[in-house]
Amino acid sequence: MTSERDELHLLLGGYVLGGLSDEDHRAFTEHLRTCAACQAELGQVSGLPRLLSLVDPPTEQPYAAGLASRPTSPERVAGSDAVGLADLLAEGRRRRRRRRGWLGAAAGVAAAGVFAAGAAWGPALLDPPPPSEHYTATAVAGSTATVGVDLITRGWGTQLDLACSDMPVGEEIVVYVIDAAGRESPAGSWLGTRSGYARVTGATALRPEQIRSIEVRTTSGAVIATVRT
Repeated sequence: MTSERDELHLLLGGYVLGGLSDEDHRAFTEHLRTCAACQAELGQVSGLPRLLSLVDPPTEQPYAAGLASRPTSPERVAGSDAVGLADLLAEGRRRRRRRRGWLGAAAGVAAAGVFAAGAAWGPALLDPPPPSEHYTATAVAGSTATVGVDLITRGWGTQLDLACSDMPVGEEIVVYVIDAAGRESPAGSWLGTRSGYARVTGATALRPEQIRSIEVRTTSGAVIATVRT
């Protein structure tokens, strides 16, 4: 058996799209204040009216045209005004039912789209971030440079994220990684900015555990800062 609460829950689509009668709107507004499920779903589909505004709605013949196309019987011509009013009210109810049906179907399609997007992206959003380690470089004597390095484990090796300040201005700067055997290889380079600040991402095929030290140098070979891992 469908409860009154379930029936109110079904009004969500019409509420979002503005298709409820005044009575249904008041009832659902009261229901929404205490229903966490409806509040959550409302947050997911609140952008639906904007999306639907980009789509042409189903066209209907104007009611006046509909009246003009109807054959006029002698009984209708000779009938009382009450009969005509009853016809108008009946036609209005039919149109409201059709509009509610269309709004409910549109809301259902939007809710299905939200669910499908969550199913597709949800697992990826829940994946844990890759392992990373943070280090602070030591500036050489006479240098005020500061360098922070994040080593992020990737399937192909290691990503290096560097945040540097007080670096030489206008000079090309290179970051080197050095392994346990003393072999070194460049992992990235950039041109010193006017402010001396830069955020740079580099890469190396070495795994984080294979890196023994990192050096930030100028292209002339002058060491600016070093990191021991």
